[in-house]
Amino acid sequence: MRRRSVLTGIAAASAIGLAGCAGVPTDGTGESDAPSVAEGFAGDATGDADGDDTEGTPEPDRPGCEVESAVIDVDVGGETREFETAATVPYPASPAAVGEASSAEETVSVEEAAIADYVPAFEEAYLTHEILCDRTGSGHVLSVDYRTDRIEGFDRDGGGRLVYLRYAGGATAGVDGDGGMWQADIGFSAVLYAVDATGAARVELDDPRDRSRSEIRSELPNPVEAGDLVAVFE
Repeated sequence: MRRRSVLTGIAAASAIGLAGCAGVPTDGTGESDAPSVAEGFAGDATGDADGDDTEGTPEPDRPGCEVESAVIDVDVGGETREFETAATVPYPASPAAVGEASSAEETVSVEEAAIADYVPAFEEAYLTHEILCDRTGSGHVLSVDYRTDRIEGFDRDGGGRLVYLRYAGGATAGVDGDGGMWQADIGFSAVLYAVDATGAARVELDDPRDRSRSEIRSELPNPVEAGDLVAVFE
């Protein structure tokens, strides 16, 4: 992946010159020259088959495969028992359209709610793909757990929303290559998304500690500048 994880110690930057942070407005007028999410990654797009280098929209950069659940037999204390393996969760479609809202104010609230629902659903899907798609060896993962701990949303400079998500997730049970059962505790992770009508960008944070809203807003990296384009909306 292009830029998957970054250090979050950016607090030393001046409170005025924070153009690279999560979404601080660039001026006091409410106007912004910030690109849309997909436009921010246009330089990563490749040319067409004829060698045209014209910039376009790049493909999403995310784990991709489809792993279905299967029933396996495991010897547990001399007794054969059946277990179901874990499966990937499909990536969600784009956030729900807001065209049915009856007013501009209602449109904003519907958009915010749709994005707030989309981000944890997408992250759960991303987590299952990350764990299951690149596995090697003869072992099996039986369970992947996910639980949202905290979600915070902000208006994004340039349109759309910034969404901070802290969650506990990971593989919690499985069978190793020798048939031994294992269980694991899961810790916290934190990610920051930028989502608008064109796509979603994601940056994974090295430090998953619980932050104040002001810290999230002013200190965390801009997902479009420091992260990966993980979804493109048609």
